[in-house]
Amino acid sequence: MVPDYDLIISDVDGVILTEGEPIWENIIPLKKLLDKGKKIIFVTNNSGFSRVLLSRQLTSLGLQAEPKDIITSGLAAVIYMKRMLKVNRAYVIGEEGLVEEVQNAGMEALFTTDAERVNPEAVVLGLDRLVTYDKLSIGMRCISKGAKFIVTNMDRLWPSKDGLRLGAGALASAIIYAIRKEPDFVAGKPNRWIVQVAMEMTGIKDLSKVLVIGDQLEIDIKMGNDMGADTVLVTTGINKREDVERLGVHPTFLVKNLTELIS
Repeated sequence: MVPDYDLIISDVDGVILTEGEPIWENIIPLKKLLDKGKKIIFVTNNSGFSRVLLSRQLTSLGLQAEPKDIITSGLAAVIYMKRMLKVNRAYVIGEEGLVEEVQNAGMEALFTTDAERVNPEAVVLGLDRLVTYDKLSIGMRCISKGAKFIVTNMDRLWPSKDGLRLGAGALASAIIYAIRKEPDFVAGKPNRWIVQVAMEMTGIKDLSKVLVIGDQLEIDIKMGNDMGADTVLVTTGINKREDVERLGVHPTFLVKNLTELIS
């Protein structure tokens, strides 16, 4: 099965890690693929990750990955803002990884009251575990005054060691509900933009040669299915086997973990 694919796109949360804890039953098979020369791009909706720090973490687990082998929803959002909207100044509701991507792109990252003073061209929102009422309210006011509303992803939940937690989509929904405005753009999965970025970076154009691995039916698997790529659902994260029929999203392969698929 695996030798037929030129590019493997793997999620991180729920596939490789659960809040920093390794999921070895998926990591070891992926390492075998890397050892055989397979190209793996790690695509995550978690914009809080710094690609540099994540690459070090993955490498320490035996998954040789450079920052260029990682695409976060934060990077995808920043590429869109820079390329499509020509944004120079953005108010950031998010963690270190999103701030880092904004700054690396040459944009000015604004925080709290600075945003209202200088009127940013965009508000970019991602997962933020230190979010405050004031931070969301300032973002809401900037959007009301005309700033573009960019969301890294609309994940409702993300898996932690202690159980499910609120995702970036839950935070974005506070602003959506308050001003009755949908985001101008959502960069992450299931939007195929994030995979277009991955394929552009690797030079691979044939979707029949792409395999998408993830733990969420409505995010990873839906995206891969809609694109025409083959998909693998691993039940080490959000969704379980019984969710397939309930949600009506069917992966190409459904496995408990990757050891069932890759030997």
